Amino acid sequence: MTTGPNDYAERAASAFNRRDLESMLALVSEDFVYFDGMGIQTGRETMHKRERALIEAFPDAKVTLSPFIVTDDRLALTALLTGTFTAPLVLSDRVIPPHGRHIAAYYAAHFTFRDGLAIREEAFFDSAVLMPLADQSEG
Repeated sequence: MTTGPNDYAERAASAFNRRDLESMLALVSEDFVYFDGMGIQTGRETMHKRERALIEAFPDAKVTLSPFIVTDDRLALTALLTGTFTAPLVLSDRVIPPHGRHIAAYYAAHFTFRDGLAIREEAFFDSAVLMPLADQSEG
């Protein structure tokens, strides 16, 4: 299934919110590149693992994507991920323990497309919302 920048956000958010990872994967190229402040990941299988980890850590997760720039081969958007952090978030290089609180994580992303599929995502977010609060009795 090809999509392109014009309807990627709607299709991707809808698939994530339905927990339909196969539909999400169909929107990206086989060699999809994901980049964020923690590093670079490549391939659909890596994307599948990352999205599965989010869904497992935040079983009530919901994402809302808001495009603000769309061209023939580019998409820039802001987004809001909400959910309750109830299970460990297993990332490629670490595991973040759950704190049981509801989170609202805002982020921005830039996508590049080729032949109707996303080939690259650069995501920018503050991972501090995932971390437990400091123990108030310390200090």
